[in-house]
Amino acid sequence: MREIWGDLLSEQDKAVISKAGYGVNGSALWASRGLGGHPALMIIDMQEMALGRDVPILEAIRDCRTAMGSVAWRALEFIVPFVEAVRRLDLPILYTRVIPPGYSKDDPAIKIVDQLAPHPSNHIIDKPYPSAFYGTDLGTRLVQNSIDTLIVVGNSTSGCVRATVVDARQVGLNVVVPVECVFDRIEASHKIGLLDMWMKYATVKPMSEVLTYLGEAVGREHDD
Repeated sequence: MREIWGDLLSEQDKAVISKAGYGVNGSALWASRGLGGHPALMIIDMQEMALGRDVPILEAIRDCRTAMGSVAWRALEFIVPFVEAVRRLDLPILYTRVIPPGYSKDDPAIKIVDQLAPHPSNHIIDKPYPSAFYGTDLGTRLVQNSIDTLIVVGNSTSGCVRATVVDARQVGLNVVVPVECVFDRIEASHKIGLLDMWMKYATVKPMSEVLTYLGEAVGREHDD
């Protein structure tokens, strides 16, 4: 994988990552890299208010200050086929929606975009804060379904995605982030968020490699 955060690193940063073994092993203090046998997909906050129109982000912001416009739409081009592939593998899929103050669940801005519309079997978690775990039943649901690995896609890389990844790691789950399937309104935040998760909390891989892993996990489960 070409590390998209590489252009932000000084030579000293690169040396620290190399000599401390982050590139190979992740965190030195806890197990941050792992791929379990029972994965589920978590789709974070893919709502109308996050995307807006497919226009440059500065134009999208004029319509809605949370909209990311073309930044989100380019990521959607990867997220949609990724989710479709996961559906074909018949893996569990969960969604989150953030409900900001002043909004109701019925507000059109809160709606998950049509391209990723949940199926009736998919659980939707409404949350008031960044992490999908805080104040929700997510942890209980994952335990009840014997999930050991959470695949996280959506927005934003440095915000709700990262918060969910950190909390998933803290309850003992393996976490995987397909790099093309997350996005952020600030490019530096996107790159640093991915770097941070890659070093300390998650396996960060290209979408194609994540799909290969998921196919192998499903195959092993069927063999058992």
